[in-house]
Amino acid sequence: MTTSAVGSPPATRRARQRQATLGEIKSLARQQLAEHGTGAVNLRAIARQMGTASSALYRYFPSHGDLITALCADAYDVGAEAMAAARDQVPPADHAGRWRAVCGAFRLWALANRADFALIAGTPVPRYRAPWEATGPAAARHSAIPGGVYIAAVKAGAADPGRTQMPSDLPTGPLLRDLLSRAGLAPSSQVVAIVASAWASVRGYLAMEIFGSLPQILPDTDTLYQAHISTIMTGMGFGATRETGASQAAEGREPEKR
Repeated sequence: MTTSAVGSPPATRRARQRQATLGEIKSLARQQLAEHGTGAVNLRAIARQMGTASSALYRYFPSHGDLITALCADAYDVGAEAMAAARDQVPPADHAGRWRAVCGAFRLWALANRADFALIAGTPVPRYRAPWEATGPAAARHSAIPGGVYIAAVKAGAADPGRTQMPSDLPTGPLLRDLLSRAGLAPSSQVVAIVASAWASVRGYLAMEIFGSLPQILPDTDTLYQAHISTIMTGMGFGATRETGASQAAEGREPEKR
């Protein structure tokens, strides 16, 4: 059997070395983010840690912005993978359970990867604006997870947009249209607005928990988060939203310390 018949040929040694170097650069950049914040990524400092000249790194990332863009795309993708895995553990007919699982997985991912969460939902990087043509595909895959769950719930009658306070005739912008096109979704503007509002509330809660004083105000952030998700779901037109005996992971609870 020829190589083309079984798929792509194996990566060359040079390609493998390049991927390993890219991974090392991004790993060190994430370390800088975690230790010093979103404005701390510095290619020269990364080069020193790697024991190489800074000029060598520019063959991989021509600018500081290119490195930040790669980190943003990775964060969107890894967050989407976590949400999709949690969603798929819940039966397709349990639409409310799937929404809870997605929200729970996103929280656990954000708590475990605070620097990555900061890149896509937290403190802006000084003098940086993510180029949509580079981050758009990953952002679309990320947004399609919660969006797809809600769209399926509406189609199945498990959620009713008519029971929400969201207007049915909100205009959509070019960024949204491009996002939906990339994600392969075609919901009404009302459904889009409901998901956008709900997800903004989820991200806002997590920003307060991770970067703010919420844990000092109400220490039981696990229980508070579940109540917050129930409140959001009521506003989205879901039916009964009180959680049942889901697992800690699906609920978005931090694992118990043993």
